[in-house]
Amino acid sequence: MALIEVAGFVRIQERARGALNFYKSRYGGDNQVFHRQLILLVALWLVPHLAVADDPAQIRVGIIGLDTSHAINFPEIMNDPDSTGDLALCHVVAAYPQGSPDIESSVSRVPKYTAQIEEMGIEIVDSIDQLLTRVDAVLLETNDGRPHLEQALPCFRAGKRVFIDKPMAASLVDVLAIFTAAEKYEVPTFSSSSLRYGKTTQQVRHGSIGTVSECVGQSPVQLEKTHPDLYWYGIHGVESLFTVMGTGCVSVQRGTYDDGKIEVVGRWPNGRTGTFRQGQGYSGHAIGENGEAAIGAYDGYAPLLVEVARFFRTGEVPVEPAETIELHAFMTAADESQRLGGAEVELDDLIRRARSQVPARLAEFEGE
Repeated sequence: MALIEVAGFVRIQERARGALNFYKSRYGGDNQVFHRQLILLVALWLVPHLAVADDPAQIRVGIIGLDTSHAINFPEIMNDPDSTGDLALCHVVAAYPQGSPDIESSVSRVPKYTAQIEEMGIEIVDSIDQLLTRVDAVLLETNDGRPHLEQALPCFRAGKRVFIDKPMAASLVDVLAIFTAAEKYEVPTFSSSSLRYGKTTQQVRHGSIGTVSECVGQSPVQLEKTHPDLYWYGIHGVESLFTVMGTGCVSVQRGTYDDGKIEVVGRWPNGRTGTFRQGQGYSGHAIGENGEAAIGAYDGYAPLLVEVARFFRTGEVPVEPAETIELHAFMTAADESQRLGGAEVELDDLIRRARSQVPARLAEFEGE
């Protein structure tokens, strides 16, 4: 094995010291259990990270936010020794456990998930700036979309590619601001729900039934008062819908069906329609020129993470910004339509108004 650069060796020492303290606190420093754990510690911590530091092809990944199950599920997949392809190149090595004090689910999850991350041999750091000195790419996993812009900016300034978990932000203005900042710093970023990569959904996107004229995407809706209604969980069904329909949605109209469940109808050119419906589970249906197909199924996190890993390696985004912007505009317009008593809301006008607020929003963080 080639000599390891000093900085890499220092990082390994820091991580080993942190893990040693963790095991001391759990088992005590003088008993036999502790000494057996220490031997295991050397094997589990030092050897894998020597290999990561020594291999220039390895991508050190950091996590921001430990208040979602994704923060546990994603490193379990990325750090699996049996992973292949681009996933085998990515290794989660550090995490910053930021949460949101005004969202109960965030407050309750952070301590538990932080302990789990430590048990996986992943270093816990005290700040985003500290995280960025240890990693090459970032999984932005904070469940709350409100701080995503502020969290993403230092990553962009440091030149780190960032995958931003859903929702990309808690407002259309912030979604546009994130993409504007990424362009300014010439650092690619993308956001997606795992529902985008359901097998049948991808088949329809790639032409299995020809041009789609009608599509319905369905998922649960859990309302969170700090976010537009569909941002928190309805985004899963909206992501499936836009994966099939693509960009070009002209207008949105919100109503209800089946005793008050949310229904949002989007209109595309040439009479095409795409509908989101609140419901149990993840499902949907598409009608195309060559037949019909089910869409919207959840097929696990691995297909999404394959795309994330490829993005970390190549810098090529698998979802264009225009599509992510438009699906967030669709969800924003749904709330606007409800506010207007179910009136139809034009997306172009909504996006234009949001874009006009981006300079002032970025100035809050960039001093511009």
